[in-house]
Amino acid sequence: MSYLDQRVREAFDEVKVPESVKNQTLACIEAARCAAEAPVPAPVASSSEKEPSPRSRFRAHGVRRVAALAACLVLAVACLSGYRLYAEPTAYVGIDVNPSLELSVNRFGLVVEARALNEDGRAVLDSVSLENRPYASALEALTESEGFAPYIQETSFVEVSVTSGDNRQAESLRAESDAQLAALPCAGACAVVSEGDRAAAADAGMGVGRYRAALELMEYDPNVTLEACSKMSMRELRDRIEACAHPDGETTSGGKGEGHGPAGGGRFGQGASSGSGNGMGRGQGGDPGASL
Repeated sequence: MSYLDQRVREAFDEVKVPESVKNQTLACIEAARCAAEAPVPAPVASSSEKEPSPRSRFRAHGVRRVAALAACLVLAVACLSGYRLYAEPTAYVGIDVNPSLELSVNRFGLVVEARALNEDGRAVLDSVSLENRPYASALEALTESEGFAPYIQETSFVEVSVTSGDNRQAESLRAESDAQLAALPCAGACAVVSEGDRAAAADAGMGVGRYRAALELMEYDPNVTLEACSKMSMRELRDRIEACAHPDGETTSGGKGEGHGPAGGGRFGQGASSGSGNGMGRGQGGDPGASL
């Protein structure tokens, strides 16, 4: 194997695309290289012509140039295809506390985009880089970042919403989210939500978790508006929902406890939901006017 061949293979080892794409591309390049290096049959020399004519030499040179160009085109197509597979999101994870963020995750489980949905979210993303990390690593980096730390105190409430057309990926992201949230001092909820909920939240200019909590509060209190809810933290929304659901004062708050969702239990409100209802979390008790 030549030095050039070795360099090509090493470069391909670093490309994050499916092995089948790598192998097919390498095979095409190898075939093109062999064709370029194959000797061109020399014309039968007559008694008056002992060497190939300039025209024959030019034609052989042209064959090599065409083969090299074909190899470059195959490599370019493979790289573009690989980049498309890498950059294309197949799942979205919304994170709402007071900051609202959305992480776009590709089919390989890597975060390819981190987007802020409000001003607090933008400030948080300025303090930490999450792109090109495995999702679990990105979530850990986010929760440990200096910008996010003030929002995950004991009285805070974190809502995580996973949207994906791939049920297995959605469940995997939900499980990774739940594992990371379990290490935090605050309470929270984690659920798989529909694309319809995500689209409706985007139209309202809100994160999915905040939007779903707002709809739940508005069912209890028709005087509450989406605009008012957009300015509340998740802790405030949850406290208001608890107060409306238990007007006699017997709330479920009172320490870090379990969350529950519309279709599944668990500490952080695990479960799938295709409707607009939201899971309610039993979280840290605290001042209903808390800003976290």
